[in-house]
Amino acid sequence: MATTKFQLANLNCSACGKVSQMKISRIKDVTQVRIEQNGGSALGELEAGREIPILELEEALAGTGYKVRLV
Repeated sequence: MATTKFQLANLNCSACGKVSQMKISRIKDVTQVRIEQNGGSALGELEAGREIPILELEEALAGTGYKVRLV
């Protein structure tokens, strides 16, 4: 099991956290996603059967306006 920690920016409401969690959970091999919002940003952590590269996170969030970076 691999754990990936990330930060999200441009989240404007609690629904933004739920949308990003849903989109990230659709990535192949992801088993769990946790997102903790704090104002317009959030810290997240995902568990997966493999390492998830930043490119896959960006693709999953494409079109949402949320910015992601690994921490």
